[in-house]
Amino acid sequence: MAAFRLISRILNRRTVVALSSPAAQLAGISVLNSLHGFRSFTSQIAPQEGEDGHSFTASYLMSSHGFSPDRAIVSSKFLKFRTTEKPDAVVDLLRSHGFSGTQIARCIKYYPLLLELDPERVLRPKLDFLLSVGISRPELIKVVSSNPYLLIMSLEKCLIPRYNLLKDVLVDDRTIASVLKRTYGGFASRKDSNFVPNIALLRKLGVSENRITSLVSHSPTVLFRPHSNFAEIVELAMHFGFHPSTFNFVVAIEAISSMTKTSWENKLQVYGKWGWAKELTLSAFKKYPRCMCASEEKIMQIMEFLVNELGWESETAARWPIIFGLSFEKRVVPRCSVVQLLRLRGFIDDIPGFGRFLYCAEDRFKVNFVANYPDDIKAQLLDVYERRVKVVDFRTMAVEEIKARS
Repeated sequence: MAAFRLISRILNRRTVVALSSPAAQLAGISVLNSLHGFRSFTSQIAPQEGEDGHSFTASYLMSSHGFSPDRAIVSSKFLKFRTTEKPDAVVDLLRSHGFSGTQIARCIKYYPLLLELDPERVLRPKLDFLLSVGISRPELIKVVSSNPYLLIMSLEKCLIPRYNLLKDVLVDDRTIASVLKRTYGGFASRKDSNFVPNIALLRKLGVSENRITSLVSHSPTVLFRPHSNFAEIVELAMHFGFHPSTFNFVVAIEAISSMTKTSWENKLQVYGKWGWAKELTLSAFKKYPRCMCASEEKIMQIMEFLVNELGWESETAARWPIIFGLSFEKRVVPRCSVVQLLRLRGFIDDIPGFGRFLYCAEDRFKVNFVANYPDDIKAQLLDVYERRVKVVDFRTMAVEEIKARS
C-alpha cells in the first residue's frame, strides 16, 4: 500500500504554466484547448483592438487558412495586422521551403502568432539552423509541421541550447529530428535546467546509455520535469521492483510520468471490475508497464472480448499484459479468434503463451496457426483471421457439431 500512496503523491503533482502575456497565451491555446475546452478558456480573454480589426483578421484566417468562425474570432484578438502583407510573406517563406498549403494551415492553426513574426529576421534563421544541423529539407517540413512551436521559441535562448542538450545524448541527427516532432512540453517550458541533472541521476543509478537514449527518444518531455519530481518517479519505479539495469525500468518511468493520480486510480478500478486484485494489476504492470497507459475504454474492450466473447479467464491477460499495447482490431481480435477456433476444434488443448501467437510477425503466425492445419480447417481459420466470419459463429457451430456426434 505504501507504493500506492507514493504514486498518488507523485501523480497528483501539476506543473503550472503562467501565461502572462498575450503572445504566451496565444502560443498556449493548443495545449489549454485540450485541457479546459477552447470556449471556456477563450471566453475569458479580452479583445485588444477594435472590432473592425478583428473582423478583417478573422475573415483572413477563415478564407486563407481554414479556421472555424469561433477560432478565427478568438485568434484575431491577439493579431494586429490590418493588411495581408506580413502574413502573406510568412506563408511565402514556408512555401519556399516546400511546405504544402495543408501543412502551412496546420502550423498557423496551432500558433496563429506565426503570422505576426518577421519572416526574414525571425523565422528564416530558425529554419536555416535546423537545416544546418543535418536535418534534411523533407524532414524539416515534417518536424515543423508536427511541432510548429519550434518557430515561436527564441533561437538563441531556447532552440539552440535545447538542441544541444538532445545532441549530447542522442548524437544522431535523424533521431533528434524524430524527437523534435513531439517535444512541445519540454521545449515550451523553461525548465531545461532539469534535463542535465535528470540524465545524471539515471547514469548514477547505472542505467545504460542506450536505455537513456531510448527514454529521450520516446518520451523526451519526461527529462524536462522538475528534478525533485523526476527523482520521485525513479524512486517509485524502483519501489515497484524495476531494476535500473533493465529496459522495463525506463518504460516504467515513461508510464508513471504519463498518468495523473485520477487516471491511475481509475485504471486500477477498471482492472478490478474484471476480478484483478491490486497485487495482480501491479504484477501485470511490472511485466508490461504500458498496460497502465492503455485507455479505460481499450481495457474494457479487450476484457469484454476475451471474457464475454471467447470465454477466457480475465487473469489470462494478466499473464501476458502486452495485449493491452496491441491493436484491438488488427491484432487481438483476429489472432485470439483463430486460437479459440483451434481450441474448439480440438487442435490445441489450451491457450498458448500470448508471446507465441500475439507478438510474433504475421507470416510466422500464419505458419504456426493457419498453414499447418488440414485444408478444411485452414479455410475456416482464414475466414476468422481475415474477419469474414465472427468467432462466435464458429463457436456455435462447434457446439452443435459436438452435440451431433454424441
